[in-house]
Amino acid sequence: MRTTILVVEDDRSLAGTIELALVAFDGCETVTVNDGQRAIQHLSGASAPALVITDLDLPRVDGYQLIQWMRNTPHLLPVPVLAMSARNDAEGALAAGANRFILKPFKLAAFRERVQELLNE
Repeated sequence: MRTTILVVEDDRSLAGTIELALVAFDGCETVTVNDGQRAIQHLSGASAPALVITDLDLPRVDGYQLIQWMRNTPHLLPVPVLAMSARNDAEGALAAGANRFILKPFKLAAFRERVQELLNE
């Protein structure tokens, strides 16, 4: 069975970079959406992913709202969340319910390390 990772990022270039970085994880399939509302629609109609990676500064429904919605949705409670932002708001991300935070721009090695940690939890 393939491991699915949901990527929620409105910057197409960064989303592409993240998808390429995730190729390193054998058996991982990525689904990418560009705003929090689309993420909620996807998560409402699909089986729970192994991991959600979300930007905090998104159009329509921001990452904080997405994470809070996930933490109030029973089948998504165990899904780990890696939040990312160009604003250093680890405290806000963790308070919303994220498991980890990474500041953008980030080094791919640090990004992959956080993803691996979350997939192994």
